[in-house]
This record gives sequence, structure tokens and C-alpha cells, in this order.
Amino acid sequence: MTWLILAHCYNMDGRAASQTITDRIPFLRKKGVTPVVISAPTGRKDVDYPHYQVFSPAPSGLKFELRHVMKSRTQDTLPGRIINLLLTMIILPFFLMEKTIIHLDSHWSWLLSASLYGIFIIPKHRPELIYSTAGPSSTHYTGLILSRLFKLPWVAELHDPLIYDNQTTKWHKYFFHKYLEKLVFRYADKIVYFTDQASAKALKRNPGFPDKLIVIRPGASPAENWAQTYQKQEKIHFGYFGSLASRRNLKKVFKAFHDLLQEEPDLSRQVAIDIYGTTLDPVTSQAMEVYHLKDIVTVHGRLEYDPTTGKTGREQVLEAMKRMDVLILVHGDDIFRCDEYIPSKLYDYMLVQRPILGLTHPGSELQTMLEENSFFAADSQKEGEIKSTLQNLISQWKDSGLPDFEHASPLTVKGAVTKLMSTRDDLLKKAT
Repeated sequence: MTWLILAHCYNMDGRAASQTITDRIPFLRKKGVTPVVISAPTGRKDVDYPHYQVFSPAPSGLKFELRHVMKSRTQDTLPGRIINLLLTMIILPFFLMEKTIIHLDSHWSWLLSASLYGIFIIPKHRPELIYSTAGPSSTHYTGLILSRLFKLPWVAELHDPLIYDNQTTKWHKYFFHKYLEKLVFRYADKIVYFTDQASAKALKRNPGFPDKLIVIRPGASPAENWAQTYQKQEKIHFGYFGSLASRRNLKKVFKAFHDLLQEEPDLSRQVAIDIYGTTLDPVTSQAMEVYHLKDIVTVHGRLEYDPTTGKTGREQVLEAMKRMDVLILVHGDDIFRCDEYIPSKLYDYMLVQRPILGLTHPGSELQTMLEENSFFAADSQKEGEIKSTLQNLISQWKDSGLPDFEHASPLTVKGAVTKLMSTRDDLLKKAT
């Protein structure tokens, strides 16, 4: 069984879009699948199976991809920064020209080079199906082109909705994605979403194709030989992992901690907030200053490959998660979009079996998932509820500690692959 796998992000340590597919490869291979991968050159090239890395031809894509290639090869050294600057200066005039005409994501042109590459390698490898998996829309456009040219079954896995019902229409990007969504529903043999709401709303926009839709939770699996244990420390550590932005920030969390410390000043010597994987966005940064939390907040930044230990960034992240007493998950301020996505960090959080506090919207899939698995959910719009939940967690930690959850996460990569293989079997039965 050979599959042509299209994934713009691939083998990029710590990237959710990459992690979803790269974590599945070992399980797919155990099921007898031989992967043939086309990706951008932004990640590590695999040597265990055919892996073709293709640059985007447009200046915006070339600028993005070259920056990642140079960073990975020069490890952010001075010569590397100089080379990166020179390349950026060379590309900049063409980049500005492109942006005055085309207002799309930087990866849009990857569909041109990836499709051309696919035309040459499909006859060589003869895949039984095409599997496009990504957030970047160019990945699915490539799947559309190649499946139509070679009459191959096509599974399109959309990590996030291409468009949202309440989205402000922007001339280029919105209509490009709206048109692509219609093409996906018309021509893909199976369409995979990560949430029920995203699937339902996309079907409402494109009625008539209910049999094509399937929901597969990405899940998470531990790194090989990973065996980290939790130990209670002198302080209770609240950990946040992942990106921050204006619509997904820690302002309400910081406000709740501030109010709690105002009532119980002694807690300032017992509480620590650890932030991994990002720098502070302006909203969070300002909140930290306004609420005087600098003494209890530590920003660890992004964890990269460590040549001394040989550990990947993700392995280090999982170990850091396991050290936390409570893991904080923030759904975001946009209630309409939050209804259709679940932060990818949830699956790693559940994997390490530590208590999770999610700031969610009432009735959301995220709230349901947290409560069904005995984690904690607080209404993100109610500061008092966030504060009281934090207070209860601190009290539990003081009294009896916050031990690991005994039950393992029900959402695993192996389970996702089993469902994906079942989808493949159904497609091939219909084809015969």
C-alpha cells in the first residue's frame, strides 16, 4: 500500500500542523502503508521512505521557507543571520510586488511546485490514494489537482476550517478559500475534520455530501522510550504551553491570579506560572505589568533540539508538562471560531495525565471533552469562576497534592490511524 502524502509542514519540531502527520507515520507503516511524502523544505528530510521537499516559487513562500531552512542549518549563528538578511533583502522587492497584487498566505504558491513535482513522481510510485493533511490551503489544492489528473482517491484532512461563517470577507484570501472549500466537497472522496462543529458548519455551507465527512481527533502518543514522572515541588506550578495572540492571551488568567493574591498575599511565595513555547503577546505582557505578576511568571520560550542530550523540542516539552502541577489551556476570545476548533496542545496535555484547567466557552466541544475526562473547565468570560477554580486547585495541592490521573488519554495517534485506515478500506471497496 503506497500513499502519496501531501503536507506543507512536515518534520518541523514543535509545529502542530507537522506533528499531526509525522506522529502517524510509524503507525501507518505498521499497518503496511508505504508513505511517499511531498512537503516544503522547512523541516528535516526523512531518509526512511521517499520524501520530496519542494520550495514555493512565489517570493512570499520562498522568503518564509528560506528563513526556516537557514535557521535549521545555521542554528541562529551570526553568519546565519547575515546570510538570512542578505537573502531577505534580495527577495524583498519581489515580495512587495507580490503583496500589492496577491493578498494570500505565504504558502499559496506551493501548490504550483508541489503539483508539478507530483506529476513526475506519481507514475514512479503508483500510490493507491492521495492524502492531503494540513492547515495550509495550498496542500489541499495540490491534492485536488493531482487527484483529478491521475483519477486517484483523495482524502482531504482539514486541520482548521478554511472559512468561518462570521468571517470578514477579504477579497483575495476569503474567496480563494471559499472556492477551495467547494472544490474539496465536490471532488474529495473523504473529508476529515477535527471537530464535530467544524464538520457540521462546513456541511451546512456545502449541503449534499454528508457521506464524505468524518471526524478524527488527532490524539497524541508519547515519544519513544519516554518515561517522565511527576514530583510535587515547593511551589505549585501552573504551566501554559503554546502560542499566544491578541485573541488567545492570558489576561483573564493573570487577573484571576492578581485578585487571588490580593486576598491571600502569602500565596505569592507558593505559586509559579511557567510559559513555554512562545513570547508574550502585547495583551498578556501588559496584563503581567498591570497585575504585578513579574515575580511569579517565568517565560521559558521555545524549546528546540538539544544537541547535548539529543532530545527534540517536543520531548523536552512533554517532560516540562509532566513537571507542572496544573496545565492551563486557553480557548480564545472569538466564540464563533472557538466553537469549531480545539487547541492541539490538549492532546499532549491529556497524554501526560496532569490536571488541566481549560478556559472555555459554555457548551463548546472543548468544555465537554474536559469534563468527560474529569478535568477542570471554567467559563472564560467569568473572572470569578476562573479565580475560584484556581483557588480550589491550590487548596487541593496544599492538602493532598495533585497526583497524576490514573486513566490514560482515550485520544491516541494509534486510534486516529485505525479510523483513517478504516476510511481507506471503505474508499477502495467503493472503487472496486
